Amino acid sequence: MIHFAQSSSTLAIAAALLLSCPGLAQNSEKRATPEDVGDTLRVALPADVDGFLGIVQRSAVAQMISSLIQPRLVASDFRGGELSFEPSLALGWRFSHSDTRLTFSLRKDVTWPDGHPITAEDVKFTMDLIGDPKVGSPRRSNLEKMDDDEPVTVVDDYTVRFNFKHAYNKTTMVAHAASVDIVPKHRLENVDRSALREHEFNRRKPFGHGPYKLEKWIPGSSITLVRNPDCKTQPVPYIKRIVFEVIPDYATRLNALENGEVDLIDSIQVKDVASVRSWPDVKVYTKGYRFLDYITWNMKHELFADRDVRRALTMAIDIERMIDTLLKAGDQVYGVQASSTITPEIKALRAGDRSFPPFREPARTVLPFAPDKSKQILADKGWKPGRDGILVKDGRRFEFELATNAGNPRRAEAVKMVSQDLAKLGIKVDVRTYGSVDFFDRLSRRNFEAALAGWSAALFVDPSNLWGSPTKSDPKPFNFSCYSDPLVDKLLAKGLHTANASVERECWLELQTLIYSDQPYTFLFWRSDSFACHKRFRGIVPNILTTYYKLPTWWVPKAEHKFKS
Repeated sequence: MIHFAQSSSTLAIAAALLLSCPGLAQNSEKRATPEDVGDTLRVALPADVDGFLGIVQRSAVAQMISSLIQPRLVASDFRGGELSFEPSLALGWRFSHSDTRLTFSLRKDVTWPDGHPITAEDVKFTMDLIGDPKVGSPRRSNLEKMDDDEPVTVVDDYTVRFNFKHAYNKTTMVAHAASVDIVPKHRLENVDRSALREHEFNRRKPFGHGPYKLEKWIPGSSITLVRNPDCKTQPVPYIKRIVFEVIPDYATRLNALENGEVDLIDSIQVKDVASVRSWPDVKVYTKGYRFLDYITWNMKHELFADRDVRRALTMAIDIERMIDTLLKAGDQVYGVQASSTITPEIKALRAGDRSFPPFREPARTVLPFAPDKSKQILADKGWKPGRDGILVKDGRRFEFELATNAGNPRRAEAVKMVSQDLAKLGIKVDVRTYGSVDFFDRLSRRNFEAALAGWSAALFVDPSNLWGSPTKSDPKPFNFSCYSDPLVDKLLAKGLHTANASVERECWLELQTLIYSDQPYTFLFWRSDSFACHKRFRGIVPNILTTYYKLPTWWVPKAEHKFKS
């Protein structure tokens, strides 16, 4: 016997109401009306996209934009510390009694731009591509817990089933199955899979079904989306057009907002929040701790292969000073020291045997700021000051390149602080800045020595893509440090193959403790994020999930429209 997952039918009804009532808008002074449809939202982006095909994308910017133009089985939400899902291409979903089979029922009225229906065959084909090593999809770990021989079954044209090896956290199971962009089988089944990154669907003409469609892309300059009045999977948007302008320099983005040249910018630096709040035409919104900054050490590099050396480096970096300098404005601190890649926002969820247990950062002792102890550790490892004061061992100087991405003043200041702290030990740090696309490509190929980077953390717990051991068949492109530990691999397998909430919790607590002890990262801080938007836009609800939370329901009163065409 098969039963519907808890709240799926309720969500379907809610979505139907939203679709049938275009006047609804959240948290606004009045209800939007059909007359309010129109205007243009201009967004300043720090970097361009690396493509529009979700199965091969790596950048967060690209994934955000694709979510507006490509179909997914479900839409995500995050409230009260809990990730949840709403119908999108799927009307509903249900687990089998064994909780190892997850079946989605699809809408029958959704088509690709050429009129071809979107069916269960497209869903299965998408997952086949993700699992194919020739594709090199960063989302391949989604399939690790599914049946090797038949991960996905087409039940009929509009019913698709995911077959799991074991039951585990249900929220994570839904995320693994449904949090990817669906691609058209009839247009891609005969394409060379190893060349999908160069296909026109990724480089020039995204082919999807979402609340927006691509009107124009000028690489390195701008991306223009237009409202899709035929969207069936999400509410049809009020805002007629979105123009994403690529402005790598943060100060230039901020000036563009102040001067009215753009309407929205992400990630306002803490030092600027008070100033931006004072601008008469702008509203500032703040989200919770989803964003992690860290230093990743390439463990294949001989300088960072030794665990004790990595720990010494961490103890030489004054993280509290960094937080006070970069994340404090007046008496308010917008950050907290990190010790994990699992966000502390995942807190107590619903009671009951199906819930994930209360989770917080484990009560471990973080490494202290102790530069004298760092010096002693390095001396014990054979590192001695050379004639110029730089540490030397076996004729090699302790000198390395610390890379970060361009256009981020917080990270630009952070790498300087790291360089200054390590210089006091006799370590020479060569700071290097790369364009964002190049930077993250270097990280995924492990073509770096050390890098200060950041994560927008997953809101369900699956650390396997970050910390699972790389293999030839699954190189784990997001495991930048090339970290590998057999016990961590066992904990990953156990945590992702148990339906027992207490067992799962203990796995993640132990896993985090082990990784922190090994210091493949110097974990710096979690930060709350602030963004700003012109006040004429209504319906904006800050949510840790994304700045663009429920963007189709944003609107501008007709009398305040700035762009009439």
